[in-house]
Amino acid sequence: MKAKDPEALQARELIAETESLLAAHERSLLSSHKLCASDLAILQRLQKKGPKSVNQIAPKVGLTSGSMTSAVQRLAKRDLIITRPDETDGRKVRVEISKTGKQTLRQVTAERNELLAPLFASLNDREGKVFLALLKKVRKACR
Repeated sequence: MKAKDPEALQARELIAETESLLAAHERSLLSSHKLCASDLAILQRLQKKGPKSVNQIAPKVGLTSGSMTSAVQRLAKRDLIITRPDETDGRKVRVEISKTGKQTLRQVTAERNELLAPLFASLNDREGKVFLALLKKVRKACR
């Protein structure tokens, strides 16, 4: 597809519309766990990368420092994360996912899969692989 093709704009509009529909499904599921998308992103990041400082996590999950502080307080209050003073700099806070956070993340991930799998069931194996490859290719071009 050439950059000036009208299909490029149509593809962008379809991606945006599809993302909006998928996000609505996921918001409903997350709200049943009293989570929002940024909460999920924080838990996923901590699970994948291990303990990090608040300042290391915020830009990776798309939050400002203030929003990240609120999210950390909210997640800590629910025992989904553990906060500790940074050993090298007492002004900083280190955050790690708790056992409860890991259990919640596993449950939410399983439920997300149950929710999303049927939405993509109309694609056969080959189509699914091509679809993912194309999305990755477009994402890479965006970076």
